[in-house]
Amino acid sequence: MTPHPRPPFWLTLGTPTVVVLHRTSDRWRYALYFTEPAGVADGALADPPPSSAPAAARSSALRKAEEITRRRLGVEWQEGDRPDCWTGTVTSAGPRPPA
Repeated sequence: MTPHPRPPFWLTLGTPTVVVLHRTSDRWRYALYFTEPAGVADGALADPPPSSAPAAARSSALRKAEEITRRRLGVEWQEGDRPDCWTGTVTSAGPRPPA
């Protein structure tokens, strides 16, 4: 019996809805939330350094989210209620590329 090949991971992701970004003492961290199916992808950004401006970190987080989803995303950012924390609402998500 031939095993069924697994689909690329990005085909199993749901619709991206929210990006959360926050600064820690040693780096910027992100979380990308999905619906249908629900899930979360999170981690640390390799760049920029934690001392960088929030705008640079938001750009880097958007690039990371687009890399994960393999889709063009539109995101509107709002400063969070905690220092060094931002929430981005995904306002548009381009089509998924073919497998």
